[in-house]
Amino acid sequence: MEALWQFAAIKVYAIVAVALALQSIALAFGTAAVRTKRKQIVNPEDAAVVKGGKVDALDHADVLRVKRAHQNLLENVVPFYAVGLLYALTNPSALGAQAYFYTFLGTRLLHSVFYLWGRQPFRTLAFVVGVLALLGMCVHVLRFAVAL
Repeated sequence: MEALWQFAAIKVYAIVAVALALQSIALAFGTAAVRTKRKQIVNPEDAAVVKGGKVDALDHADVLRVKRAHQNLLENVVPFYAVGLLYALTNPSALGAQAYFYTFLGTRLLHSVFYLWGRQPFRTLAFVVGVLALLGMCVHVLRFAVAL
């Protein structure tokens, strides 16, 4: 296992994977914060925790926005965790790994910010650039696998 850490790409992958996990945790806390601010709870047992909160089967629009940003992040990081690791295991150049991984991380961070702020077309642009980085890694991994 220690031998894997010799590869620069594995180190960059680890940094980005942890940053994306922290972003996901932050969005989960963001959902809770917006629920508390709006005094909206979904589970009756939570009424004791949120003073003045009311149980509501339907989420407030602000809660839904944070939840959608979180869901979109999760839908994109799952493929990244798999493809990014495979890409890092191909032992790419350090610069190539940094370009793909940091581009993906940056676009995911920006996408969440733009989603929460309701900013178009910036949100879509961030999404597209992130997907292109992921597709570039896919092509690299496939070319590497076929060449073996």
